[in-house]
Order: sequence, then C-alpha cells, then structure tokens
Amino acid sequence: MTQSEQPTIALIGTGMAALACADALGQGFAVSLFDKSRGLSGRLSTRRATAHAFDHGTQYFRADEARFADWLKPFETGGHVREWTPRHVTIAADGTMAERPDAQRKLVFAPAMSAIGKALVAGRPQWQLYLDTGIERIEGAPGAWMLVSGDHRFGPFAHVILAIPSLQAAALLPDGAGFAADLARVKMQGCHTLMLGYADDEAPAPAWDCAHFGDDILGFAGVNSAKPGRGGGFALTLQTRHDWSEAHIEDDLGNLAALIKARFHNLTGWSVTASGYDRIHRWRYASTVAPAGQPFLYDAQMGLAAIGDWCTGSKVQDAFLSGHDLAAALRG
Repeated sequence: MTQSEQPTIALIGTGMAALACADALGQGFAVSLFDKSRGLSGRLSTRRATAHAFDHGTQYFRADEARFADWLKPFETGGHVREWTPRHVTIAADGTMAERPDAQRKLVFAPAMSAIGKALVAGRPQWQLYLDTGIERIEGAPGAWMLVSGDHRFGPFAHVILAIPSLQAAALLPDGAGFAADLARVKMQGCHTLMLGYADDEAPAPAWDCAHFGDDILGFAGVNSAKPGRGGGFALTLQTRHDWSEAHIEDDLGNLAALIKARFHNLTGWSVTASGYDRIHRWRYASTVAPAGQPFLYDAQMGLAAIGDWCTGSKVQDAFLSGHDLAAALRG
C-alpha cells in the first residue's frame, strides 16, 4: 500500500496517549499530529530558563504494566528513560517532617520529561507534525473530516482522534458521536506549578528530593535538578493540591504564587527568593476525579475517538494504554 492509499488519521494533541497511539498504528496509516503548543508531549512538559529547567507537569512515572514496560525498553537503551531513586519525605501541616519509604521504581524521561516526544518524532519521519496549530473545529462528514485552524484547513481524514483533556475534547466533538455522553461524565481537576530557579549562592541544601505535604494548599515539591540527566542550577518545583487549585483555578496567578511561597516557607523554612527563575503555571486539567471507565472512546461509524489518561485514571501509564489500545482497535 502506498502512502497515498493509507487511511488518514489526525490526532489532536501530542501527549503520551497520542504518541502511543500514533506509534502503535505502525506503517499502515498516514498519521498527522496537531498541537496548539510549540512543543510535544503534553503534560510531560519541561520549562527551560537560562540556567534552569523544570519538569512542570508530570514529575516521574511508573511502568507496572507489561505493555508499557516493553514499549519503554528501547528508550531506556537509548538513554531517554532513566531510573530515579529520590529521597522522599512527608511534611505535615505543622511542618513536622518524616522519612517516607517508597520502594516502587520511578522513571523519568531524559534529559527532560519532554524528551520522549522528540525522540519518537525523530524516528518517525513519515509522521506529519503541526505544532503551534490550535484546532478550532472539526467540519465535514464521516470519512472526510476537515480540521480548521484559523485560515487553514487540514484533511480530509478518515479518522480524527481527540487526545486532549475531556472537556476540550467535548467542545470539539462533532454532533452525533456515539460516545458524547460518556465523555461528558468525565471530571478533571487543575493544578498550579510554581518554578523557582536559585542562583548558586541562594541554593538550599535539602535533606530530601521529593516532599509530599499533608496540607490544604501544597501537594508536592521536587528538586528537579536532582533528577538523572539534568543540568543547570538548583531548580525547585512546587505543586498544589488539585482540589485546592480547582477551587482557585481563575484566581490571579501572582496572588496564588505569593500564597504558595509563603506556605512553603512556613512549612520548611526554605528561602523562596530565587533570582534565577520565578514563575507559576496553571494546569486547567491535571488529574482525573471521575474517569470514563474504559480505555478509549470510539465511534467506528463516524471515525471519531477520544483518548487520554482520563479514560481510566491520571497516570502516564494510563495515557499510554489508552492510545495503545485504541490503535489495536483501529488496526483490527
């Protein structure tokens, strides 16, 4: 089958679910990937500054399921997946700190969490990749879907796969899709990530690499520069509790950053004066409260599907299995 004879598939989003789906489709499909961002990998994201870098979405992940673990093996061999054995602690609401044993194997992509998208695309020159291309609507009819982005139209596509957060997917879904009700039942929560890059003379000397908080505001803190394969200065990533962020998702980011800093300083005693980098990022869709309850949503007659970690959970592995399993269904 020549490339012009292959079924055409558009994936909206380039996070783990989309990457896994595109990769598992193999050579039998003509794949196009679209993302509104300038980079790949979705919440497997990395923010870079002059002397610091921050994995400001997913901090680490696990591979407990054989299909995911097997898929990762060549990337481990190539140095794109590294094991991380951080020092974990729990910090209570009164500032009390205790060691938190965690024997589960943790993995990170290297040299940054976003590296997996770049590694995949580099080895798949047949994929058509459109970054900085936000899809505004899907037009046409089954078998000949068109994607609209500003003055540009892409297609026709036999299949369109929505590999984006559930609420965004629902907003783009054409009328009549058989899984619209299932999609509408999914509930997600947001998160705020504060990134602090310290100059050499400001850097703390922590007794931990990952802190888990028993607090109403803070959820997690990680020393990003302690991860394997990272370079640059001391980089700290603070993430809020998702339920707290959801309640404050529209609040002023500057005010929230000040509140997060104050709480972190009160609980740890660490300085929050970071002259190298000081930014906050809002994730509107960071974790799943009510999943779809199935690995993917698919209307074969319309050629429409939706995938993501939100289908079954909130983890990187959930996203991988969602895309991988849909690809198996499409291959028949």
